Amino acid sequence: MKMLLILLVIISVLVLLGLIVFSFKLLRKSQQEELQQRREMRASQNMQVHPKVADELKRLDQLKRDLEEHHQPK
Repeated sequence: MKMLLILLVIISVLVLLGLIVFSFKLLRKSQQEELQQRREMRASQNMQVHPKVADELKRLDQLKRDLEEHHQPK
């Protein structure tokens, strides 16, 4: 009877470890797919930008152009 309980505990631990390994493999695979999707979205520039963020980007671009014009050697 004790041997059966020990065997059941060992089997339970092995099943638990197997499930942990399997879940980490699935997690890693989904992370890689998500990263690939983000790269594809960035490459295609289909990302939508919030209007306030777009305004801020325009303002920063204008400031950059103004600085470049101001610091150009004459």
